[in-house]
Amino acid sequence: MDYHLEKNFASHKTNYFFSILGPRFEAMNELMADSLSRRFGGEYKPIYVFSSHPNKHVKKENYIVLNERADSLERELKKKVVYPQEYEDLNEEFARCSLVKKISESLFAKQTQIPVYSFTTSFLKFSDPRWLLLGPSPSISTFYDNKIEQYKVFKRLGLSRNDARIFENKEELLRKNNMYPGYITASYTSGGNESGLIYSKEMLHNFLSRLRDVNKRGRFLVAHVFEHIVAMPNVNAIVTGEDKTNVLIISDQIMRGTRYLGNVYPTSIAPKHIELIKQVAMKIGNFLSQKGYRGLFGCDFLINDKGKLVIVDLNPRRQGGYVCNALALKTVGINLTDIELSCALREEVSINLDYEKIQYPGTWAHLKVKPYFTGQDIVQEIAYGDVQKIFSKRVGQFYRTFYRKGSLFIDGYIGYVVSVGKKREKVFRFVNETSDKILRDTLL
Repeated sequence: MDYHLEKNFASHKTNYFFSILGPRFEAMNELMADSLSRRFGGEYKPIYVFSSHPNKHVKKENYIVLNERADSLERELKKKVVYPQEYEDLNEEFARCSLVKKISESLFAKQTQIPVYSFTTSFLKFSDPRWLLLGPSPSISTFYDNKIEQYKVFKRLGLSRNDARIFENKEELLRKNNMYPGYITASYTSGGNESGLIYSKEMLHNFLSRLRDVNKRGRFLVAHVFEHIVAMPNVNAIVTGEDKTNVLIISDQIMRGTRYLGNVYPTSIAPKHIELIKQVAMKIGNFLSQKGYRGLFGCDFLINDKGKLVIVDLNPRRQGGYVCNALALKTVGINLTDIELSCALREEVSINLDYEKIQYPGTWAHLKVKPYFTGQDIVQEIAYGDVQKIFSKRVGQFYRTFYRKGSLFIDGYIGYVVSVGKKREKVFRFVNETSDKILRDTLL
């Protein structure tokens, strides 16, 4: 197992929290550490939980690499690999990891609680109340992270959605599905993984052969294809109390086929669609609030050339645009991690989050650097810029690659690009061109 900890981490006065966010959200650890320090007193530092071996630009004094699947492959290949887990799988491995248990026992001797800062709380379960999960209730998050349950919510709330059919298991799916072409999704997916278009029964068999265990035994949703798409907006919102939902940011998604890569802000959609998205987000947020949900969530939408808008996804967690959303809000005086911490502690939030008053006075775009092909070696490590500074200055660029030179890329993404400026087209072009350049320069 690859890990490094300060020699005296268990004895000095510093408090620690575990960060399971992923390397592209690195700036958020600093913001959350500050929120924890101001809220509880003393210094807080993260112990990073990575899914692949970090390079010199993201390697920290305290980190653990957890990835049983990659470990076995590395032993076989005798080489480091980039083969990251889905966040839900990483959560499960974290919760049962013997090293994490050993570290936490040492920390509990000096800390009354250990915060856990994760991309999602889905499948993150602890029976010990001394763990402070900085996000929604894991049981609620896990339940509504299920795509079939999401569709039921959309139907119950009368939201405009694409027609779909639910199949209880893969056997029923293979026997009864006749929706070709169709868009299929397994129960638990993120970023377009384990979902996609199917045009034949053969493609359906191929889809099923690639599923994780959690999805092999789950239900499936098959929807009619929503054609002539002209926009794919995303909303970021937060639930702070019962029937207290605030819409924070609406941006457009950047996609590669059905795979999510990033966002560009502000959204290009019409004002009528912005208002409709806000109404839908409020309905969903207030529904979740009545189930006990507190914290961030988001929704994805599609708009076609006739102006029809449908909701396609609910994300009961932080989203891919988390760092950009938080840094944009910070420039207008909103400390998102303070609000999230209050939600986790079930405290009342009285901050004014009026949508029109908290919008960023500029444009930004961010993009995951995702290779087109597998089986390439990482030959260079790249870093440029300060992501917090470019948001405060309202102009500039930031990019990083994350993984160790000499690693073999198998899946996932290898870096991250952010651009901030005055013109939407310019920042959008920069992240795309820079992503392609990084792929050319770092992979062989």
